[in-house]
Amino acid sequence: MGGDIDQRADLYSLGVMIYEMLTGRLPFESDNAVEVITQHLHAPVVSPRAKKDSIPAYLDRVVVNLLSKDPELRPLSTSEVLQFLEEPGVEGEVPAEDFSLLERMVRGRMVGREEEMGEARGLWNKARGGEGQVLLISGEPGIGKTRFTREVITQAEVSGGQSFTGECHPEGSAPYAAFAQLVRRILREHASNGLELPDIVTSDLLELAPGLRPEFPDIKQNPKLDPEAKQLRLFESFVKLCGALTEKSPLLLVVEDIHWADSGSLGMLQHLARRTREMPVMFLGTYREVELDEALPFHEALLELNRQRIGTRIKLERLDREKVREMLVVIFVQEITDELLEGIFRETEGNPFFTEEVCKALVDSGEVWYEDGEWHRPDDLSEMAIPQSVRVAVQSRVSKLTEETQEVLLNAAVIGREFDYQVLWKVAGKDEDALIDGLEEAMGAQLVEEVKGEGGEVLSFSHALIPASLREGVSGLRRSRLHRKVAAAIEEVHPEEYELAGASLGRGRRQGTCFEILHPGG
Repeated sequence: MGGDIDQRADLYSLGVMIYEMLTGRLPFESDNAVEVITQHLHAPVVSPRAKKDSIPAYLDRVVVNLLSKDPELRPLSTSEVLQFLEEPGVEGEVPAEDFSLLERMVRGRMVGREEEMGEARGLWNKARGGEGQVLLISGEPGIGKTRFTREVITQAEVSGGQSFTGECHPEGSAPYAAFAQLVRRILREHASNGLELPDIVTSDLLELAPGLRPEFPDIKQNPKLDPEAKQLRLFESFVKLCGALTEKSPLLLVVEDIHWADSGSLGMLQHLARRTREMPVMFLGTYREVELDEALPFHEALLELNRQRIGTRIKLERLDREKVREMLVVIFVQEITDELLEGIFRETEGNPFFTEEVCKALVDSGEVWYEDGEWHRPDDLSEMAIPQSVRVAVQSRVSKLTEETQEVLLNAAVIGREFDYQVLWKVAGKDEDALIDGLEEAMGAQLVEEVKGEGGEVLSFSHALIPASLREGVSGLRRSRLHRKVAAAIEEVHPEEYELAGASLGRGRRQGTCFEILHPGG
């Protein structure tokens, strides 16, 4: 990843070795080296004790800490590891049966996308050689666009490139929201080593990310221009940012859910696509085809890119029956009967997210259980209540949580897939310990996860369909009330973002977005 290397990298390697010695398997496996690296970077490790009940609890904890994604959470030295091993502590042994069954399931593996990944890899190699590329990944919700994109990001980074990601949201987005995220992440990452940018360029970029302006006290605001000239100058400033970044290494910029982008962001994308054709840059955007009818600006931008012969589209299709079998074998780490495969495939029709959620719902409900080192199911499959929609699968799992946690999740879902902890605390109005308890229960249920590198202050739902399913389960009146609470919380916690969002009110009305979140009073 290009970070500093110290003894904690060796401690991670030690964790991998001990894991294999204890369980007989590596913590992450695949026939493809990049897929293994992706899992090391992003996939949660299955606890050794979840694979072998006889492993002592203290030893299990040592290995899990050694394999932490965050180096700060690993032991500081081999001496500390040795101390943990020699003095396991006074904590009692946790019975193996107290493990959450979800912890025994493998997550983070991509299945059945070899051909599409080969095409994406070829486009990145062209970009590395100085032929700028635009790659658009399309497909229905739950088809695996985010996981596929994660593999492309890993491919870019292990081949010497750098990557940055932004997201578009369906409601309440400020103008250029995804590019503002990119600017914040780029400037923060390069704060120490700096980028050679003219002040006029930096000032334009700070217009997108005003929250960073206090970190650049010597940068003055640029002279005012008419709207069209100001927009062109902003576009060119982002081109110069790309140029400065590529002096260090090839660049991958990702915008997820671009079908929700505002017209300014789409104009930025088209301008950058034209101006970076001879730079080592690749833009990757993901979009849902089923929502194109509601995303007229994006549809028009897509037609324009096609007309100019800019960009390549990869459409992710549903998995066939054998690929679903492969996915189930990965999840449960054992062979799957034809009957179980048929039952799950019949309901999910090869949608990867739905397939994974059905498996979790069956485990949560006790329809599938773990005993004597293996997974079991009823002999008569007609006894199994397999959820018949993504919403039913998600809500059946959420219903197993405490009422307090369900309320926390609903509040978070109204904020968005990715949500700020401080904003959620204001919206939920709970004691902080109670809020953390609820979030930890949701993380244990694999519905929520911490966003890497944000120190626990930013969290995300495991998939965009989870908050959507939660919002669909409440009335419009309740959602409106929660929107107003979220708006007030954002105004209090992040006033600079609130003001920037408020500036887009007129455009939001024209595009039909919900701006109630921006102006709670009206």
